[in-house]
Amino acid sequence: MAKNKIATLIFFSLFFSFFLKANNNYIVYFKDKNQAIDIKKLFSEKAIAKRIKFNIPFDERDFPVNEFYKNEIQKNGISILSTSNWLNSILINANENSIQLVAQLPFVTSIQKIEKSSFQQKNIASVTKNNACEEMEDFENNFASSYAQFHLLNGDYLHELGFNGENMTIAICDNGFYNANNNEVFNSIFSENRILGTYDYVNGDSAVYDEAAGSHGAYCFSFIGATKSNQYIGTSTKSNFYLFHTENNNSERLQEEFNLAVALQRCSELGVDVVSISLGYTTFDDASENHDTTDMRLNSTPAAKAVNIAASKNILVCVAAGNEGAGAWHYITSPADADSAFAIAAVDANGNVATFSSYGLANDIRIKPNVAAVGRAANFINTYGAISTGNGTSFACPSLAGMATCLWQAFPSKTAWQIKTAIEQSASQYLTPDKHIGYGIPDFKKAYQTLAAPNTIDDKIAIYPNPFQTEISINHNNITNIQSIQIYNNIGQLVYSNTNFSASEKSIYLNNLTAGMFIFKITTTNGDIFTKKIIKE
Repeated sequence: MAKNKIATLIFFSLFFSFFLKANNNYIVYFKDKNQAIDIKKLFSEKAIAKRIKFNIPFDERDFPVNEFYKNEIQKNGISILSTSNWLNSILINANENSIQLVAQLPFVTSIQKIEKSSFQQKNIASVTKNNACEEMEDFENNFASSYAQFHLLNGDYLHELGFNGENMTIAICDNGFYNANNNEVFNSIFSENRILGTYDYVNGDSAVYDEAAGSHGAYCFSFIGATKSNQYIGTSTKSNFYLFHTENNNSERLQEEFNLAVALQRCSELGVDVVSISLGYTTFDDASENHDTTDMRLNSTPAAKAVNIAASKNILVCVAAGNEGAGAWHYITSPADADSAFAIAAVDANGNVATFSSYGLANDIRIKPNVAAVGRAANFINTYGAISTGNGTSFACPSLAGMATCLWQAFPSKTAWQIKTAIEQSASQYLTPDKHIGYGIPDFKKAYQTLAAPNTIDDKIAIYPNPFQTEISINHNNITNIQSIQIYNNIGQLVYSNTNFSASEKSIYLNNLTAGMFIFKITTTNGDIFTKKIIKE
């Protein structure tokens, strides 16, 4: 009897010892950085030239995570899987004993666990994949199989002017790009060496074309870059591309948001112009770890934080709004919730709104989604080179991203924010946006004409002083009646709004704004829109 008790005690001791030593993944956040280093070596020549061109300074977020901190953590026998300079954090694999030691280090501010555990921590955000492609079928068609979906955007106008994305760089962050390297619809891209790089952030290598990586990324790639003779052409076929695999097909983990954050940081270091993200995150398998709508309003998810930082580096980040419109969640997913994300809803080729397309959050003053493109019965090229059709905001996003790239090619001196704003202003319901498709369906001919027209704000409206300290005066000489004024910061967040501007008003007080650059936007009663850059000292 005594021997049985001893054996039982030994068994449970070994069991709990194994349990405590089982490894899991954690995100470890640090308190500060060492900024006494030259970080320009981390950036490509194009990235540096882009920063100089648009006067984008290097800031603390660009500096690498402190190597001393990483070395101290590795002393505990812990593996570092990846590093996010922007989030000042690392992804590690460790057991419970080791993570308790890490938590006591003076330079560690917080720890997030990827999977369930008894380790005490704040609530962890959770992940779900967008329902990427429903009702897929092959069919024979002609060139109209792609024409209808970008003609709805009047995107063929840009193509007719000769803008097909030349000298622009697009990154696609998704799951894998199965067989894209052997698919004849991408032949010109590969033969002209316009795939500038690939990386699999899930497995830590550059292999993104294998079947295990998945096909969704390849489908999205086809909306932008594919060419099939007399049948199909993507929206920006002459661009350069980076293909990044960030989505784990085998699990629903917060690590995928961290992967995305690291990939977006790399986009900044490489000088990428436009990013297309057909991914959405809301829940883990454990409902207690889900995102909630409060998270969505606070830009607090790792993915949303990274998108906002990317936008501040003059990257146009296009994000699928999500396919939850008819589901229990109903709302946009992250990172479409990010203030600076260009969130794309779905319609069909006739402009009818797709019921599955996610809605903007209730009682949220932000316009989300921003605009819409074809994502219902959308045509794409499958992994065998045949034309297929499917549904999802995942498909609306790359189509719009490609057209936006062509527009930016036409106006290379404009900022990402100006390109995004022009697209919004061109949309079908710009003056009456809603929660389902935002400003509506863009018209890229109108967007082009808006950017091509001289900005006449200085002829009709005087805004002074500039720079200013607390007050800005406005003089419109009774020539132009002002309906509303909005002011946005350098990452596109709305920081001031006056929708009932009186003709008798001559100035506005902005003492609550921090020092920096802002975009001053005026809408007149006849629908004209003017923007001007202002600086607060």
